[in-house]
Amino acid sequence: MELNYSIQRSPARKTLSLKMAPDGTLEVLAPLDVSDEKINTLVQKKKFWVYKNKKELVEKKMAFEKEFVSGESFLYLGKKFRLDVTVCEYKGLAFKQNKFILNKTEQKSAKKLFDQWYKQKAKEKLIPRVDKFANQMGVTPQKTKILSMQKRWGSCTSDGNIILNYHLIKAPLYIIDYVIIHELAHLLEHNHSDKFWKIIQTQMGDYKKHKEWLGKLEI
Repeated sequence: MELNYSIQRSPARKTLSLKMAPDGTLEVLAPLDVSDEKINTLVQKKKFWVYKNKKELVEKKMAFEKEFVSGESFLYLGKKFRLDVTVCEYKGLAFKQNKFILNKTEQKSAKKLFDQWYKQKAKEKLIPRVDKFANQMGVTPQKTKILSMQKRWGSCTSDGNIILNYHLIKAPLYIIDYVIIHELAHLLEHNHSDKFWKIIQTQMGDYKKHKEWLGKLEI
């Protein structure tokens, strides 16, 4: 089977590495002077690692597929909460008494309602935290946007906008803070140099373990 992958070259990078995006896309992170032939050799050498990770992503995706029925659990701020589908006075989807309540008459629209709810909560919770850490780090982003992103949890644009994936609202606050700090640090240092990681470590000394948690969260 042929392995498809994209290449991202950076003048700051000194070594080759492989990265599996949440959607199963294989990315190769490479220095500017590494040839395509050398990159392909590495990919072929690591093909079993690639197949293994793709298989795990497929299995994880299947495990995360929801039917939106009573008893299912949904993440919010790092915790799982039960869904009750019932005839009730609430219209659409509500979060009451540590559980989600979905009006049975709107069960067919459950996915859309959950997406809307997550997006709204992300705006309410994430934007103030961006402001808090921006002030703490002495930076000023142009705008903070909450969007749906297929491959990233966040990004910092060249014109100084901070973009966050609304699915982050499913993660614990310390994970959310890590992503926010990571993106704000790019306003000070545009690449992933040693200086960049020192900025993050100054704000969050245990940041390394938070990367692992994000790898387990389904976009």
